[in-house]
Amino acid sequence: MAYFKTVSFSLLIACLSLMTLPATSVGSPLIALKRTSEKAEKKTDQKEDKKSSERAANRVADEQTIRAQAADYAKAFATSDTQALTAMWADDAIFTDQLGRVSSGREAIVMQMTSFFKANGNQALEIRIDSLEFPADNLAIEHGVSHIGLSTNPMSYSTYTAVHVKRDGKWQMVSVSESPKFGSATANHPVIADLAWLIGNWKVDGPRGALQIKADWVAGKNMIRCDFDATTKDGERSTQTQFIFLDPLSKRIRSWQYDFDGGYGESRWFNSGNAWAAEGCSVQADGSTGSARYMIKKLDDNTFSWQSTSRRVLGKRLPDSAVLTAKRTGT
Repeated sequence: MAYFKTVSFSLLIACLSLMTLPATSVGSPLIALKRTSEKAEKKTDQKEDKKSSERAANRVADEQTIRAQAADYAKAFATSDTQALTAMWADDAIFTDQLGRVSSGREAIVMQMTSFFKANGNQALEIRIDSLEFPADNLAIEHGVSHIGLSTNPMSYSTYTAVHVKRDGKWQMVSVSESPKFGSATANHPVIADLAWLIGNWKVDGPRGALQIKADWVAGKNMIRCDFDATTKDGERSTQTQFIFLDPLSKRIRSWQYDFDGGYGESRWFNSGNAWAAEGCSVQADGSTGSARYMIKKLDDNTFSWQSTSRRVLGKRLPDSAVLTAKRTGT
């Protein structure tokens, strides 16, 4: 015990003597250590500042590229240049017009445009970008308003959402959905009550495990909250929460979903009777991006089917999921 007291006292004296050395003492190990630490911190800060500046510069360049692409798209549309238009769409792109008609794949989109030009001839296209968001370095979400031709017909105006993905250094559209900007037929617009049948508890038995779904009204019955609890046959568990609501701007059903591991995504819903299509994009917890189309169909009051198609993660195409059946287990 006496030895430890002596060593401790000696260390204390040594520390006190170091602390009393002049600040300008070149030989002080503490001063040298401090200077080395400050230099390291300065270099780290400089590297972080450089990375931050590079990211900001890249973001500005990407935004300029997408805005320029919108202008080029309008010019190509006005001259019915389908070749130029085609180059701006990804192979697996999905286009949904304001009437809810869906064209899946670049070839189908080109056919739709060709049919339009054949019926209407050259038409001016005005595109106004209202917002441009970058959830990830290679993912951009564009919201805006478009106007076709010189007509003031309400059907010539639409709001739109365009999802862009950067692959091999090139930005392309993977999903574009339109909604009427103006229109008197408000009664034809979907309302959140159209999904009232979804409220309750459901179970899905799939080839890899089971999924429990609990859907409740929230926010004064203006929104539906769905909690998903999946368990694989190996015992792995994952949870997710989704909020489904009516977007008052586009007059369309939308949803936001959040994985409890940190991922998130959004979808736009389009209906045809009891069948719904939801086109979505997502960001995984590790920063990777993906997109998919979900098909939901009410079969009866106690059963609905679900399938995921056109799935991509980091630009890699994934096979369509099996058609799964959800059974009501309670209200």
